[in-house]
Parts: sequence; C-alpha cells; structure tokens
Amino acid sequence: MPFRRISSALIPLLLVLAFAATLVPMGCAPALRPEPEWEKNARIQLEQAEMMFSKRQYDQAAKTAEAFLALYPKSRYRDRALGLMGEIRLTRRDYRQALGYFKELIENYPSSSLIPEARYKLGLCYFELKEYDLAVANLAERGKIKDPVKLQRISEMLSVAYVSRKNYPLAVKEYVYLAENAQNVKQRAGYRDRVRELVDKNLTEDELRTLSAGAAFPSDEALLRLAALLIEQHKYRDAISLCKEFLNRFPSHPEKTRAELLLNEATSGLTAPRYSIGALLPQTGQYAYFGDRVLKGIQLAVNAYNTLEPDNRVELIVKDTEGSPEKAVAALDELAANKVAAVIGPVTTREEEAIVPSLEKLQIPVIRPAASRAGFSVKSAWIFRNALTIDSQARAIAQYALDLRLKKFVIFYPDEPYGKDLSRLFARGLERKAEILASVAYPPDTRDFGPYIKRIIEIDLRSRKIQIPDDDAGRKKLFEEYTPSFDALYLPGYAEQVGLLIPQLAFYNITGKTLLGSDNWHSQDLIERAGRYADGAVFVDGFYPESIDAATKAMVDAYRSAYQEDPDILSAQAYDAAMMVFSLLKEHKDTPLAVRDGLLALKDYPGISGVTTFAGNGEAQKKLFLIKVEDGKFTLLNTGK
Repeated sequence: MPFRRISSALIPLLLVLAFAATLVPMGCAPALRPEPEWEKNARIQLEQAEMMFSKRQYDQAAKTAEAFLALYPKSRYRDRALGLMGEIRLTRRDYRQALGYFKELIENYPSSSLIPEARYKLGLCYFELKEYDLAVANLAERGKIKDPVKLQRISEMLSVAYVSRKNYPLAVKEYVYLAENAQNVKQRAGYRDRVRELVDKNLTEDELRTLSAGAAFPSDEALLRLAALLIEQHKYRDAISLCKEFLNRFPSHPEKTRAELLLNEATSGLTAPRYSIGALLPQTGQYAYFGDRVLKGIQLAVNAYNTLEPDNRVELIVKDTEGSPEKAVAALDELAANKVAAVIGPVTTREEEAIVPSLEKLQIPVIRPAASRAGFSVKSAWIFRNALTIDSQARAIAQYALDLRLKKFVIFYPDEPYGKDLSRLFARGLERKAEILASVAYPPDTRDFGPYIKRIIEIDLRSRKIQIPDDDAGRKKLFEEYTPSFDALYLPGYAEQVGLLIPQLAFYNITGKTLLGSDNWHSQDLIERAGRYADGAVFVDGFYPESIDAATKAMVDAYRSAYQEDPDILSAQAYDAAMMVFSLLKEHKDTPLAVRDGLLALKDYPGISGVTTFAGNGEAQKKLFLIKVEDGKFTLLNTGK
C-alpha cells in the first residue's frame, strides 16, 4: 500500500508532541497530588489509635481517635476514624454511643468501603439493645458479607429477632442455615432441635403446609407436625393421608416410628378400640420431665401392641396430675369411668399414697414405673411397682462383691439421702460376711476429695497400728508410701462427681482395687471425667440401652426414631409395665381383676428392664444388670435375664 504524503503544516505539531512524550517516563501514570502534611499527620494519628485498639488499650485508642475527629474534620480518613470509634464503643458494650458513630459513617460516607461492616455492627448494636425491628433492617441484607463467622452470627441474631417478633417461618429458615453450616455434629444437632421445637410449637397450619412442600429438612418435620395437628382437630382421614405420604416420601427416615405412631393414632380415631388403659402422669408442673419420659415409654408399647394386634387395639387415656395428690385422685376417678383395664403411674409417692383409699373402692390395678425408695410401704392389693429400687441394687452389687470373695471394704458416699440409703443397704447386703473398714461421707457438692480420702487412709493405717507422724513432712512421706489394705471401695453417687473422685483416689495411691458403684454411674460423664482410672469399675443398673439383645435393641431403635433421643430407665420401666398388661390382654385377661391376678402370677417376664417376677405381691423382683467400664465403654457382665 503506497504511503500518503504528510502535510507540511502538521510536521511542527508532531515534533512538539514527540518532544512532550519524552518528558513522561515510559509505563507510568501521571503523578498523584502529594498528600498534604496535615493529612499525613492525620493518617499517622489514626494508625496510632488503630494500633492501640489492636492491643486492647481502649481508653487510649478512644482519646486518640476522638482527637483525630476534632482536629481533622475534612480528612479523607474520617470514615475509618468513625468506624474505629464505633468498634471501641461496641467493645466496651456502650451500644448507644456505638450506634451514633456507625450511623454517621453510613449517612455521610455512602460510598465508603466500610459501609457493609458498619451496617453489620449497627445491626449488632440494635440486637444487643433488643431493638429487634431495627436489627433485622440492618442485618437481613447480608449479600456483601463474606466472612462465614459473621454470617453465622448474623443468622443467630436474626433467628432470635424473628422469634421475638413471632415471625416463626423466618426463624426456622435461619436455624436451618445454622444447622447446615454448623462447626460440629453436636452444634448441628442443637440447631436442628431448635427447628423441631419451632415447627412443633409455633407454626400455624398454613405455615406447616407451606413448609411441608419441600424435599428436605425441615419439610419432613413439618409434615409430621401437620399430621399431629390434624389428629388434634379430629381430621383423622387427612392425618392418615399425611402419615402415609411421609412414609412414602421418606421410607428410611430416622423418625419413621414417629410417623407410624401418628398413623396408628389417626387410624384409632376412625374405629373404636377394644381395650383401654390409663396413665396418671404429671404433664405440667415440676415433675413434668419425669412424666414425659414415662409417657413416651407407654406410647411406644401401645404402638408396638396395636401394630401386632390391629383387631384388638388398645386406647391410651392420659390424665395430667401436675404432681398433685388431689388431682391424682380426681384423675383416677375419671379413668375408672372410662373402664380402663389398668393404670400406669403415678410418678410421686405422695400421689400414690393419696389414691390408695380410692383403689379399694375402684379396684383398678395401678403399676408405678418410677418408684425407687427402699421398702414397699403402701398397703394395697391393687398397687404394683415395676422399678429399680435402692435396696434391690444395693443387694445386687453386694452379692457381686461377695461372689468375688472380696473381704474388706471402704464405703465412700455423698452425704444425702441417695448416698446414705445405698451405703446403709450395701453394708446390710454384706451380711457380716465381709469387713467394712471405713464408711466415710462427703458433702454433696465436693470437688476436692483429698481431705476425705486422707481420712480413709488414716483409718486404714490405724487399723494396722501404723503410727501417723504429727509433723507435716512425716505425714506427707507416709501418705506417699501408702498401700491400702482393703480390697474394694463402694462409691454410690452421681457420675459427674464420681468421675472426679476416682482419679483423686489414684493420686493418693489407692489403685488396683475393685471399684463398685450405683445406677447413677451410667453416664458418659463418668468416663469423660475419670478416663482410664475408671477401667474395671463395676456398677448395677436396671436398664442397659447399649444391649445387643433383640428386644432391647428394637425398643431403643424405635424410641430414638420416634422421639430423637435415647430412652432412660423410666422409659424402659414404663414400656415394660405396659407390655406386661398387654401380654395379659392377649390371654383375654381383660378386666381389672383379671389383670391384677395375672400380674401377681407373673413370673420371669423377659422385660427390657430385666427379667421380672411379682412373687405374690406388688413389688417386682428383678434380675439387674451388672455393667463394667472397659476401655472407655460400658460393657455387660450379665444379661439381666
């Protein structure tokens, strides 16, 4: 392509431009306007304030930042200074003052890069001041927040704010987010439990229907709660449809048993049951927790029976006693009017004593699944007790000790009724076939067992006529060289406390001895606190949920599926009490008198709370479970059968 001739008029202009280009360094932008000296001083002062804040020198940081704001009202760094002052006030929990700084930053510097952080902190201040509407207004839009820790904190605050405002669907949404982003399994379970609580107690029918349309948690929980709500409204066919929908959509769901319980209940609503049993339980009041555990065991048994006997279904009629003796009497009258074959409950001894006169007139067998006191003082031919008692477990562990041919014992117990009763009954159980070297009590709130352990050591040394020096150095040396003469220690008590006690025994050279305990040892607290020092320890209990026994495993799995928690001994004893009655109903012993006589004749019933016999009276004779701690786990020494 031929070059065009350049006009001679343009040549001088091009030369000027070329010369100017040589004055600009290659690859560099034009120089910025230099920072004024005052701005430089302002920046240095602000950086000093920020450094003080990072070192937690809050008063000095505040004074320096306030001086900056007074001296440099036109500084380009003023937004940073406002943010810093807000942070300082927030850290000192002066939320009102912090609000002012964050608001000024947001209003006067809308293009600042600090705006998202300021809005987050503004919302946090409003939350701490319990001004939840304003907190939500500043926290709900969180698109520019990237820090996962802050996002979690925002969700935590919003969930609380939404609950306060009774906006339960949005609260559920936040708790679901928290569960999905939880740091560990325990935290995740806690958030999911909170979702379940809101779904079960707070969502309306329309809100449940909307939530249940989803494909994942908590749609499943909403579907179950909706079915339960429809049952409460006596809309049994709709409830049946929802239960079946749940079982079809979630065939392997961990709460499958809960759905089956609801399906059974809804189906029962359409047809009349053949039998009725009653439950006298505190569903409200200070004993409600115990009533809840018992009721869940009974409900599980009813479901198991009705599933196997659909043509001979049982109806469960529950009466809330509130733990009141007077209300227990009135509730028993109501159950009698409903012609129940038997009653399970009540929970407290005072209620039991109150209903005795009525029983002689009404003649209904009453089975208590929660009595533990020693002896069976209530005189009535209609009251039964299916429970682990203080005296039965003391006898069982004493017999175990004798079977090991242990000869010399120390009893070390908490100075309260549970510990005192067990220690007394254990001593009686030894029947003078062994020596009790010492019986020492400690205050129930003890954490440092040293003084009481030293008392045991002194008793042991004196029994061997070993002189104990008066001086501290001599005593210390003697204690350091101490070797116990006894064979075993009986330590009735509670897992969290005994878990602290056992390692302290080892500290004082009390090792290699048989450690014997009571039912309240049966908790992970014992293993977590005592660690390896608990290995080899043996205790007795009336229920072993870790069992591989088919009946026990089936009950435990079903309980977890139905209620999302582990059964305890109350649940197990209540389950067995109900199943004993049902075993008699299967034999057509379906009147109160026939049930009572059947219970009195019951022998070696294979319950999950141990093989049970009522030997001609109302007190259950049970073969209890001996449980050993091995390698940080509870293992069974016998089968309880």
